Amino acid sequence: MPTPATVLLSCPPGRTDGDELRKLVASAGFVVTDHALGSAPAVDFDPIVVALVDAGTRADVAAAQTRRWRAELGDQIVPVLWIAPPELGAAGLDSGADVVLAPPLDPGTFVAQLRALARTKSTAARVAVRATEARLLGDQLKKALAQLEREQEMARRVRATFLPRSFPQIGGARFHVCYRPRGRSGGDFYNVQRLDEHHVGFLVGDVGGTGAAAGGLLGTFVLRSVVMKEITGQSYRIVPPDEVLGTVNRLLVGLSADDLPLVAMLAGVLNAKTGTLTVARAGLPVPVYVPASGGPDVWAVPGPFLGTADTTYQARSATLNPGDRLLIGTDGMRPTGDPGPGGPDRLLEVVSKHSAAAGADFVDTVARELLQHVRHADDFTLLGIEMT
Repeated sequence: MPTPATVLLSCPPGRTDGDELRKLVASAGFVVTDHALGSAPAVDFDPIVVALVDAGTRADVAAAQTRRWRAELGDQIVPVLWIAPPELGAAGLDSGADVVLAPPLDPGTFVAQLRALARTKSTAARVAVRATEARLLGDQLKKALAQLEREQEMARRVRATFLPRSFPQIGGARFHVCYRPRGRSGGDFYNVQRLDEHHVGFLVGDVGGTGAAAGGLLGTFVLRSVVMKEITGQSYRIVPPDEVLGTVNRLLVGLSADDLPLVAMLAGVLNAKTGTLTVARAGLPVPVYVPASGGPDVWAVPGPFLGTADTTYQARSATLNPGDRLLIGTDGMRPTGDPGPGGPDRLLEVVSKHSAAAGADFVDTVARELLQHVRHADDFTLLGIEMT
């Protein structure tokens, strides 16, 4: 049963007009509870919507009582209405009254003022409830964010265990990487693996978006889904890069996720003995070929993002001669980090400037200059392949 709206009526002892005030308050639809002016019994303010003080000529007593009530109320809002002569109005307001009405009272004005103060109390109560709900929601959000931080950190650690700490050296093939995780979970991934005595497979990938644990886990899923060598009985088959991308694409499409991030990847196979290289690309920025002599050039390899539609991918084959290099980077090397088509002009310019460097120094030098112009928090990965 709801608590009735109550007006606390405080009158000086012996006042004969208290009954008239009670009738007016009751006519406004409120329940009246009495309090002797100047007394100090504990007051339960929960059902009180307005505290009505008939100060009379005892402004000092009414002021002391009003200040005491304000101290007891703290942040709780209960409007205080004084009835006092005009010359005591300032004293009432200074002591904490919200309104001071001078007698003789106009019944209509008095009832309207009482109801207006009751609405103020009701509004303040609703605001207090909303503020409490907001604080609870804020606490819940803090807990959820803390949990998300823990999940992202776990995802980052799990994904980091799948990234290679060193690369195989087969024949004259050398691999170097500059990897800078710039989010808690990270969306970039890469791998280089020996396939047989002459062949080495490699890949570089990027899951669109930053800071989401799901992105890092999706990158790990893609990384672990790549099969570049199939073994059947006593024989094996090196899986072509375009077929690798097609298989991963079908796996992602099969997830049937409505909000699947953009997944980009480049896969390749290098014959370390002959230098024959085959690559296939899905959404990743185009690789840059750096010959031993001459200016760098891009290898235009078409291919849509993974997981967007059931499609096939094209492969491109070429030969890396001694001294030739190939650079493969993710969207993180672009100044804005935007996925999708984008010219490699900046990368070509930096590569041309530092083409005299070799090995890991070449990759690191190019990466450092590119990072100076990066204005986003996406991961940065630059993989270099070199035939020595």
